[in-house]
Amino acid sequence: MPDAREDVTTVNISKEDAAFLIGKGGRTKRKLIRVSGCDLDLVNETTLAITGTRQKRQRAVKYVKFVTAQRVGTVKVDEDDAEGEDCTVLPVPQEAVGFVTGKHGNFLRTLEDEHNVIMFFAEVGDKNEEFEHLVIFGDRRGRRGAQLTVMSVVETKLPEYYTAASLESGETYEESDDDWGTSLMELKGPDLAYAVGKKGATRKKVRAASNCIIQYVNGVAFMSGTKRERQNAQDYIKWLLSRQDGQIATYRDRDDCTLVSIPNECIGYVTGNNRETLSAVEEMYGTLMFFVGGDSEKLAIFGPARSRRAAELSVMSSVERKRPGHFTDGVTEKEGKNAHFDTDRLFLQDDEMSYALGKEGATRKKIATASHAVLMYVGNIAFIAGTFDERQRCRDYISFLLKQRMGREVVIDVKGRDDVTEVELPDGCAGWVAGSRGSELRRMEEESGTFCFIGRTVSGGGEKVLICGHEDGSKYIDSGRKLAAKLTQELIDQKLSHDEKGGNDKWRKQDSWNTDRERKRSWSPSRKTDRSEKWQSQSSWSSSWPSSWPEKKADDAWKKEGKTWESSDRGRQWPSRDQDSSKWQSSGQSSGWKRSRDDVVDSRETNRSPTPPWRKKHR
Repeated sequence: MPDAREDVTTVNISKEDAAFLIGKGGRTKRKLIRVSGCDLDLVNETTLAITGTRQKRQRAVKYVKFVTAQRVGTVKVDEDDAEGEDCTVLPVPQEAVGFVTGKHGNFLRTLEDEHNVIMFFAEVGDKNEEFEHLVIFGDRRGRRGAQLTVMSVVETKLPEYYTAASLESGETYEESDDDWGTSLMELKGPDLAYAVGKKGATRKKVRAASNCIIQYVNGVAFMSGTKRERQNAQDYIKWLLSRQDGQIATYRDRDDCTLVSIPNECIGYVTGNNRETLSAVEEMYGTLMFFVGGDSEKLAIFGPARSRRAAELSVMSSVERKRPGHFTDGVTEKEGKNAHFDTDRLFLQDDEMSYALGKEGATRKKIATASHAVLMYVGNIAFIAGTFDERQRCRDYISFLLKQRMGREVVIDVKGRDDVTEVELPDGCAGWVAGSRGSELRRMEEESGTFCFIGRTVSGGGEKVLICGHEDGSKYIDSGRKLAAKLTQELIDQKLSHDEKGGNDKWRKQDSWNTDRERKRSWSPSRKTDRSEKWQSQSSWSSSWPSSWPEKKADDAWKKEGKTWESSDRGRQWPSRDQDSSKWQSSGQSSGWKRSRDDVVDSRETNRSPTPPWRKKHR
């Protein structure tokens, strides 16, 4: 049995290696932490401390050695490391090495982030002129996913390089055991395009619903996982393909399927235009959904139990909005005491519902994420699904939230709770940490996947930031209560430093929100104010109009002589329009007045110099 005790191993490295291990923005360091499962910390410029269990520390030391070796040249991996249970070696033809690596290694880095692995080309055993070895370190699922993706990319450049042997002899390019293995399925033409879907959407949702690794390598579907996962993936693909021909399969009596009755008038609303709404639910919860059994009112949902329940409640919520009372008539409150997966129901008032939902469902989502329960509002009923601990956490968080709505101070008992972290607030820091309308707390919640508010505990003391969440997290990884506590402390330190320098609370110091993310906050003077001050400095438009313009000169000369329009001969000839119109009409001068005046206007417009650029700007 592996030793589960944690200890610290130190590794001596050079300054150059230390910088290389951290990587741009700490990216390489975070990757090593994720893959090895250890905490890595630079004690000083040349000492790296690795904290974790014995097996994890051994792997972390090995990964550090290989990563730093990439800085100086070719990496060499001995056969013992290549045959380890955390390693996969894939031969890649020389013609495709650059294609797989990508510009500056970007493609490999993308696969590392997606599959949580470490990948690099290395010398393993004797050097071969025809291909190079791609070494992949990580857990089994991550390695297999990255390996199949690379195989698919190579086949686009060199067709049948891998699949020829797969179709001929069933080669899967991995070792199987009693439960884990790979199944193959050949698809061609329209079937392949349909199974892949637009931008791989269908493949992704089948993979999520079955929890099976699925990759299409030049028309051959590689499905890796346990026997049950592989069987589910094969069934889902066959059902999808059969539906192209209008065939109906039998889905009843399966423990991976949930059937939901949908009223006929709500089917289009649930499905959406071009199936957009249903596809969004599938993508969000990792399920496969379609109407089945010849009865258009039955919606089949496939996937793991938790995902199916979340998708089912989402559909019920949509139907309830279209047809109120369809699912909630006669439903009562329920609070289960069983420890296994179940669903509770909690009634909320209209004003409580809108507050607990939040803008675009943001509040509901953060409570569900923090409690790790499925939370969905169907009408005025909160459906809470999960284990007993998850359901109880969700109920508590909703209670804390509704107390804030009433403007009451939230006081909770943290004794015996393992889901709350307290951060003491010095005097005068509460408003700074909360931010405008709670903006800073909302930002911390989004970053860490927690539920945060300012309150007190029954044990006494001053105000505190109470951080609620099921995940404790790690101070080195961006998740959980530890991350939220770290971000809170950064804001407190920022406020104290600001006060020491005599700062005004109206302006926040331009420190970073999070150094790792380099998210700067700054305030600059309003450009509107600056623009108005500049405009006010000019007495009028005409004051800045160059005196050289002909029209300006004419106006100035006219005024200098003391003349006005009314005193001029032309003005006497053209009386104002408010005079008796009958006199003008009887004298026959009205048409002449209009015609003469228009001629003057047309002449002035024709002979006018170009409009000054500054005047165009303000028109």
